[in-house]
Amino acid sequence: MKKLNILLFVFLAYVGVNSFVACSEDELGPTIFPAEDKPLDRTLGTFPLDTFIKKHMLERYNMKYIYRMEDVGADMQKNLVPAKYEKSVDLAILTKYLWLDVYDKLAGEKEVFLKKYAPRIIHVIGSPAYNEDGSRTVGVAEGGVKITLMEANKLNVDEIEGANGLNNLFFHTMHHEFAHILDQTYQRPTAFDLLSSALYDAAWNDKHDSVQCSLGFVTPYGSSANREDWVEVLSCYVTYTQERWDNLLESASYDWEDVDMTAEKYDSLFWNYEEKNGKWVKTTRKTEYDIDTIGYLHELSNYEYKVARKVVKRDADGWVQTDSLGNWQYDREHWDNIDGREVILTKLDLVRTWLKTNWDIDLDELRREVQSRQYLTDSNGNFVRNEWGGYVNRLTQPYEGDPSKTLFEYLSKEIEDYKKIHEEAIKTNN
Repeated sequence: MKKLNILLFVFLAYVGVNSFVACSEDELGPTIFPAEDKPLDRTLGTFPLDTFIKKHMLERYNMKYIYRMEDVGADMQKNLVPAKYEKSVDLAILTKYLWLDVYDKLAGEKEVFLKKYAPRIIHVIGSPAYNEDGSRTVGVAEGGVKITLMEANKLNVDEIEGANGLNNLFFHTMHHEFAHILDQTYQRPTAFDLLSSALYDAAWNDKHDSVQCSLGFVTPYGSSANREDWVEVLSCYVTYTQERWDNLLESASYDWEDVDMTAEKYDSLFWNYEEKNGKWVKTTRKTEYDIDTIGYLHELSNYEYKVARKVVKRDADGWVQTDSLGNWQYDREHWDNIDGREVILTKLDLVRTWLKTNWDIDLDELRREVQSRQYLTDSNGNFVRNEWGGYVNRLTQPYEGDPSKTLFEYLSKEIEDYKKIHEEAIKTNN
């Protein structure tokens, strides 16, 4: 069975900032798109969403939100599925609340910031684009002008983290792409490009997260080029919970290696075997092991395997050597002399300074604003924990102003009001 590696982003050729960003001296008109003199048809089933888009995106930010999939705007070589109307509604509401409203609140040029710098088009598609190597693409950006968000039909308000969570499928992409636009307006510092200049590699897809973070990259995709590294630092920091960020830095504190491995051999590291009727069969699971030192199996695009593991002292059979107290012996003499944790923190500080200097946006406030809209906080602003120690999804919790509704239901109220207008129009016509 082919593994589906999620390619979060496929980025096309970038154009210069003057191609898509209005100069500060220019007079900003109401929209860059052709004026529509006719009012929206209230009898159409899509009237609620169309009205929401017109009010909150087109008129406010010169932005089109296209949810009726356009062949001319999609990859004609892929077998794509349109987004369901209901999912397009949910994504539009969340885009406003978790992205547009956040920058509107925090940016220095509050009234015109997004009108000047936000992408002109958001194109929503229901399915991923499956690639020949078995991977799938879930987001595409074109020159800072257009962002295509895929897999909208998987949108689940109940799920923020995880492979199919809101952040992974949508909002990491949005922050990533918007950072590209800002980067093309005020160039990132040269010091950033020099930090990992010898380590960038376009063949990022087969790299393991832990191996790359030990080299100073927050994601494997960030190791593909300096411009991607820059925006990945920003988007990961904004969307990662503190625990996830701390775990990243912890892994980056060690040296990691990627070694050849078979699935069968890897399995044997965790199970005891004995011979029965001429065959070796599993008996009991080994209880004493450190998964970081044994390593994490990952499949490559050629369907072979490698295991990413910490660089430790090992015996001739590959087992970790311990001291008299049973502690793992790290082979620091053979480390690569790159402090991944320190490199990542240095990159983060450069992003933080650049964002504040050029845009008057505090990166930590941006992160806090995004995550406090996603996760429940108490009266002191501290994140509330569930019984398993994780954050609580604010979107599905009762809304403070009306406990009979969840926050997301409250955010959807405007759409519901437009639905009533639509229903009245249908009755009148009948």
